[in-house]
Amino acid sequence: MAPSHVTPNRRPARDCPFCHIAAGTGPARLVVDGPDVIAFLPLRPVHPGHVLVVPRHHLEDIWELDEETATAVTRTVLRVAHAVRAVFRPDGLNVIQSSGAAATQTVPHLHVHVVPRFANDRMGAIWPAPADGSPVALDDAASRLSKALEEDDQGDELGQGEAAVEERDRQGTRGP
Repeated sequence: MAPSHVTPNRRPARDCPFCHIAAGTGPARLVVDGPDVIAFLPLRPVHPGHVLVVPRHHLEDIWELDEETATAVTRTVLRVAHAVRAVFRPDGLNVIQSSGAAATQTVPHLHVHVVPRFANDRMGAIWPAPADGSPVALDDAASRLSKALEEDDQGDELGQGEAAVEERDRQGTRGP
């Protein structure tokens, strides 16, 4: 296992702006300063009240997230969501976690956006047109996911399937 200051792909956390904030060496407007999780305002918020929730230790994305850290992050997201509602009175709220460039992750440190939403705001709709929703495609997706989760229940951790994902990527096959 890699030291805590280095991600599995050997990217030093010292190059990470969120690690600098967590260490107290980077500028931030903190709203939560906990032992495992911090929350702060992004430099370019969508609206006042837009908050980023970030684990203190460097995790690049959701696939590096362990259950204990996930619990701490989720608790903080919930606390922040309630505070945003109390202070800004939004019409709605988006909770967004993006992993990987294809999902628009721009800082390679796991983070969750808590974004207050207002009717007709400038953020607009975030969902694309629906993909193939045919019964055959939906049945296939449900079957494949159920099988993976059953294997996880039998002690084969889903995270251990990364070798299969890497092999698929090497072969150039992707997706559904």
